[in-house]
Order: sequence, then C-alpha cells, then structure tokens
Amino acid sequence: MFQSLFILLTAVWFSRKLFKLVKFPSMFGEVFAGVLVGPAILGWVGETEAIQMLAELGIFFLMFHSGLEMTPHDLLRASKKGLWVALGSVVPFAGGFFLSRWYGYDVNTSLFVAMGLATTAVTITTRLFRDLKILHHQVSHVTNGAAIINEVFVLVLFSVILDLAQTGNVDPLHIMGLVAKVLLYFLLVFYLGQRCFQYLYKVLYKGNKGFTFTLIVALFFGVMAELIGLHMIIGAFMAGLFIRRELLDPEVYAKIEDRVFGLSYSFLGPIFFATLAFHLDFSAFYSAPWFVFWIFVIAVLGKLIGSALPALWSGMSRIESLAVSVAMNGRGAVELIIASLGLQAGIISEEIFSVLVIIAFGTTLLSIISLKLLVPYLLDKGAQMTLWEKMKKVVT
Repeated sequence: MFQSLFILLTAVWFSRKLFKLVKFPSMFGEVFAGVLVGPAILGWVGETEAIQMLAELGIFFLMFHSGLEMTPHDLLRASKKGLWVALGSVVPFAGGFFLSRWYGYDVNTSLFVAMGLATTAVTITTRLFRDLKILHHQVSHVTNGAAIINEVFVLVLFSVILDLAQTGNVDPLHIMGLVAKVLLYFLLVFYLGQRCFQYLYKVLYKGNKGFTFTLIVALFFGVMAELIGLHMIIGAFMAGLFIRRELLDPEVYAKIEDRVFGLSYSFLGPIFFATLAFHLDFSAFYSAPWFVFWIFVIAVLGKLIGSALPALWSGMSRIESLAVSVAMNGRGAVELIIASLGLQAGIISEEIFSVLVIIAFGTTLLSIISLKLLVPYLLDKGAQMTLWEKMKKVVT
C-alpha cells in the first residue's frame, strides 16, 4: 500500500508542476499521473482496496470543500442574469440526451451524459477569473452565480438518476417526492445554519478542536444524507454550506478552509483524480468516433448558445455575453466525481465514462484559452469594436 501511495503521489506532484508551467489546471496533471503510473502505461500502481478507499474519501472532501467555498447567500444573491444563464444549460442537456438516445444508449446513460454536458466548474471559473484579474467584473459575478445554480441542479438530478437506476421504475410521484426530499434537505440546512450555527460556534472553536469538529460535522451530514436515501456527496456539499463563513472570525474560517483545502486538493483529491485514469477506455474513439465528435460539439456550442443568448437578453454587452458563455464551458471536479459514481453504480460503462472525462478536459482547455484571448477586448471598449469588425470580415 505505502509503496503504491508513494509512487502515485510522487507522479502526481511532478505532473502538477509540469501542467502548472503551461498554465493548465493541476487536475489535468493528476489524471495524467494516473495514466502514466497506472495500468494504461507503466502499471506500477493498481486500484487496491486501500487506494479505492482514499479515492472515495477524496470524493467526499472535494464536495465538502465545494460547499465550504459557497454560502447560502451566494445562492440567494445569484442575480437574475445568473439564473437565466443557468437555465440556458438546458440546451447542452437536451442535446446530449437526445444524441445519446439516437445512438442507442438507455435513458439512464443518456441522462448521465446530458448531465455531464450541463455542468460548469465553479472552482475552475473562479480561479481563472482571479488569475485574469477580472474576479470583480460583471462577467465573473454572472458566471459564478450561474455555475452555483448549475451545481445545485446537477446534484438534485444526480439523486433522481441514481434512484431511477436502483428502482428501475419511472414513477412521477416517486420522482417528485425525491426532488422534494433533496430540496427540503437544502432548506433545512440553510435554516439550521442560520439559526443554530452561531450557538455551535463556541463549541466548534473552543481550544484547538475546530478542525476535528468540522470533520465531525461533515461526516454527520454525509451519514444523515444516506439515512434519508440520498448519496453522501449531497451531505458533504450541504455540510460545507452549513459552516457559515459570515458567522466566523475571518482568521478562524481561513484556518479551517486551508486545512480542508489541503486535505482535499493536496492529498485525497489528487488520489481520486489519478485513479480516474485507471478506468479510461478509449475504444469509443474507434467504435463510435462520430458520437464522440458530436457530443463535443454539443457540449461546446450548447453552452455557447445556451449561455450567451440569455446573457445578451438580460442586458449584457455582446463581448460580455460571449465571455460568460466561454467561461461556462469549463467543467471540473463535480462532473468527474459524478461520472465516477455513475461508473461505480453501473449506470454508465467505462467507454461512456472515458468520453465524459475527455469532454471535461477538452472543453475546460478550450474555455481557458478562449477566455484569455477575450480579456483584453473585455476591458477595452475600443478593442471590442476592432474584434467585431474582425469577426464580420471572417463571416462575410
């Protein structure tokens, strides 16, 4: 076990350094490390029971940190523009579903593919906006608001698809009850976070027990989610929302967030991302190349059309709408987590799983490059006019 862990983390560390040099997300390097030392190439590390357990903990704490980065106010303050942009994700969702059905995949698999195309990575967009120094721009606010709404929608939909796969029945009343259960769980956590967290504050941070108690809270919400028939990732995400940033001393919150971040993105998370590579199967690129091609096209154009038009209709400029739609194409941890859980549950095959992983990387890479090219035009109105003149010449 320790030898495998040593090899895997060493490969992850070097790969992350390499990908950071070329300004790519470290997540790319972590999956590449899994490809390199895993069964695909060198075969030095396999998916042992211990590695699998660490990877599952990685899933839990990645979702916990994702919730920790948000607050209920982030959801409530998501502007109308962000809401309309989020609703535009129905375009890639519908496109992915109907294309998958056209190619003969069952309903659950098609829904999983559609869900993967509809997601947007909050962490990747936030980090990209920060790196490009436009974190406080309207484009950033609208995109992040839409991405947060998207993430909640995907988690609700994931619960529905998982339930459908387990029961094998399409009962509208049962589905409505499940959706209501998830939404009630969200509302309950919001209420408890608002009313009760301030009383837990003294217990939570008395002495040096803050981090340990934070982990207890996270695990408690995970257990409660499973007890009421939801997946533990819903509980992990909600636990992050429960830890109310605005009710904490900034120094205390920073300390806890830093420790959870280190556990999630420096140890357990990289193991999870690396083990994703153990299940990659590229046979779809040979057996159904046109399916892969059209899925990629729908993923990109669906987000561009579904995000740009609502942004434009809500009063944003053309360049701002284009920037929002480009940023919404970034996909990341949540999509990969859900894809891996779909693979574990037998809802999707390794072939479809591989397609979703490649789509996530391809669209994220395209999003990063495109947004970097758009930023100068976004900040300079004179340059915007030049851009549109260039585009008109290309079209005509």
